[in-house]
Amino acid sequence: MYRKLALRNVRRQIGNYLIYFITVALTISLIFAMNNLIFNDQLQTQAQSIAELALGLVFLSIIICIIIAFVLGYANAFMLRLRKREFGTYLTVGMKRKHIVKLFLFENSLLGILAMVVGFFVGSLFYQGLMLLMTQLLDIPFEFSMFSLKGVLLTIGMVCSIFLFSSLVSSFYLNRVTIYELIHGEKKVEQGVKHPYVAMLVTGVSFVGIIVSFIFFSRELKNIFLEVDSNPGNLVWLMLLLTVSLVTFHIGLAKSLMYILLGFKHFTQRGTNQFLLRQLSAMLSSNAILLGALSFLIVFAMIAANFSFLYKEIEEANLDKQYPFDIIANINSEQEGSIPLEQAKETIESYVPIDWSKVYNGYSTNERTFHKHTIWQGDKYQDVDMYMKESEVNELLQELGSKPLNLDNQFAIFSDMPGIQGADFSEASFNHKGQTYTLSHVVESMPMFLWSYFVIVVPDEVVEGMEISQTAAAITLEEGPFDAQKLQDALSYTYKIEENNYSVLTSDYRVKEQRRLYAAAFSAIFIVGALYLAVVFILLAMAILALKILSNLRDDEKKYRLLNRLGVNEELQRKTLAKQIFVFFTFPIVVPICLSIPITIILNQFIDLAGYSAMLNFNIVSVSIVVVIGLIYFLYFMVTFGLTKKYVIQRR
Repeated sequence: MYRKLALRNVRRQIGNYLIYFITVALTISLIFAMNNLIFNDQLQTQAQSIAELALGLVFLSIIICIIIAFVLGYANAFMLRLRKREFGTYLTVGMKRKHIVKLFLFENSLLGILAMVVGFFVGSLFYQGLMLLMTQLLDIPFEFSMFSLKGVLLTIGMVCSIFLFSSLVSSFYLNRVTIYELIHGEKKVEQGVKHPYVAMLVTGVSFVGIIVSFIFFSRELKNIFLEVDSNPGNLVWLMLLLTVSLVTFHIGLAKSLMYILLGFKHFTQRGTNQFLLRQLSAMLSSNAILLGALSFLIVFAMIAANFSFLYKEIEEANLDKQYPFDIIANINSEQEGSIPLEQAKETIESYVPIDWSKVYNGYSTNERTFHKHTIWQGDKYQDVDMYMKESEVNELLQELGSKPLNLDNQFAIFSDMPGIQGADFSEASFNHKGQTYTLSHVVESMPMFLWSYFVIVVPDEVVEGMEISQTAAAITLEEGPFDAQKLQDALSYTYKIEENNYSVLTSDYRVKEQRRLYAAAFSAIFIVGALYLAVVFILLAMAILALKILSNLRDDEKKYRLLNRLGVNEELQRKTLAKQIFVFFTFPIVVPICLSIPITIILNQFIDLAGYSAMLNFNIVSVSIVVVIGLIYFLYFMVTFGLTKKYVIQRR
């Protein structure tokens, strides 16, 4: 009997459960796609580092599942609210609570199974899309990928856990609620907006807080790169200010905006504007805290998605700076276990032929004369001035295809550090054998030839009498495939730290291809994880907004019935309802979309300050994220409006 009743209820309530069903199906599809991506054999074969990095995505999926479980528990509470009178009637006619609980759990199970089937189908499409994105980020060929048994089982386990939690929450409620609360619980007294002028003041102050947080964040970011007395901890406080300001801005605006608009008589006297404003005033005011939290959630999702692409940009730019050649060696011959250069070359040749190599040195007088002109001054810095021969630098530059130096009684400063931009070497000079050498120019984009903040490139005769501080080598390999990870492992060695009694694995040789593969894998995992988190957050935010509207269907039905009795035709009622839902849906996403502009500006500023040439257009990234938000918004708005219209207007 209960199964038949459950099936009948599911068919009857399918409209009310549509938002719930869409949210569950889409979140399951995302979880399914991500779990299969994590355990994809092709990716783990092509990039071995993914196997370790993917554990972070598993942890992220678990965190997201916990969030989804709470949201679905929240959604179930709304569904129960819609059906309070129905369940109250069941109790009144003698049905036991345990049977009502079984009935509700059986209905949820039917919806859950159907949502899982749909989610797996849609997720299979998302999975191929994620595979296409990952292969593009990893620069490997795309192949149509089969599902992973581990991914499918993990998804089933996560989905079952989500439904178990939300079902337990619903069961607890149904076991505790009284018949009177079920039948009369939907009656409520709407309270007017209290202290609207205080709310207006809060809105204004919060708006200033948002602007100030972005302005000072931009300034502090510049100070970190160019000034000595900057404090990176200030960025944390500015992010906290942005968070608080975002939430309080929406709370204040929700409690004051409609009150202000109601004061414009010419506006309120048009059509159903006064009715609409009063509807929105009650809705926004009662959900002010929720709207503020959702707005912050969407901003956080946008920042995370943008920052993931910024990280990839930085990694790609750093790779060419830190690895100007296929292999860079900084040989520490005094370290026990260190591999000599000739032995290393033999090892390299066993993997891939060497096309060109060059050994060069860094020289020092053990003084810090030039460091005094930079941000790396003071007792906490122990590095000494590092010199290189002009002829050796020119050989390296020639191999890289760069213009050689032509120093005549001058010196040049080479650095790959952004902090060199704040240094003033205009008065720096030195004497050697009666000859005065002055500054020729400063190069702020030097590849990392030596382990040093900056290098003073001087005519060859200047280094006479200096001691060799570093011995380095640059190696160019012939084109062709080779196992970069195995080569890096073959060039590594272990040495023991006696005082701490543990061993450390290190290498004096840095293989560019191995680093490129690892960096590509890490940034790909980071981007996919951030996008995954962002889309799920936005989905849940839109779902909560939709459920909030649907939970007030009975109240809206009564108010629109009154509007009908006042002579308002059905078309005008639909327009009024559409405006009501549109404003409520739009309220928490307008500010995040507007903030995409300063977020993009700060990202571009970071790229410029760090000394990178942007290979990615962050304007396109931000627009793409806004488009995704718009598509999800449109889906939930249309479904919510369709359901509400049918219940509130067309049902009569």
